[in-house]
Formats: sequence, structure tokens, C-alpha cells
Amino acid sequence: MENHGNLPPKPDNYLVWAILSTIFCCIPTGIASIIFASRVNEAYARGEYEEALRASKNARTWALVGAGLSILLWIIYLAIFGFAFLGALSSGDF
Repeated sequence: MENHGNLPPKPDNYLVWAILSTIFCCIPTGIASIIFASRVNEAYARGEYEEALRASKNARTWALVGAGLSILLWIIYLAIFGFAFLGALSSGDF
């Protein structure tokens, strides 16, 4: 891994998390995470460590937001349809 002068090591770009978030969770937040992940490498290559660090934090944040939204939507979905199914079972309509 290349180190540019006296810059600290390159921050994690969270690209894997961004891609997984896009595929399995929420596409809009996953795309935002991928964009920020790509900016980490670009900024670090230019020697702008602070910008690379900021992009890394944004990439992680958007990947986590996508995962959180996905979990929240699944909980809501299961609550609505799970209670509807249990209600149908208890009333004998099923």
C-alpha cells in the first residue's frame, strides 16, 4: 500500500458495505454510500487526507442508514402482515 509523504494510512472506504447495502437493503442510500466510498480513494490520491476521512465517514453513515432503514421496514412489514395472519388464524377465516 502506498503512503503519500507524511499522510496517515488511507481511511477505510467501506465499499464492500456500500455494495452490500445497495444490493440487500436500500438502493438510494447504498448508491450514496458507493459514491462517498469512491471519493475516499480519489481524495487520498490527491493528498487530501481530511477530505478522504470525511468521505469515509459519509460512506459508513449511508451504508448504516440503508441497513437501518431495511431493518425498520422489515419490522413494520412483519408486524402488519404477521398480525393480520394471526388475526385471520384466531378468527377462523384461514
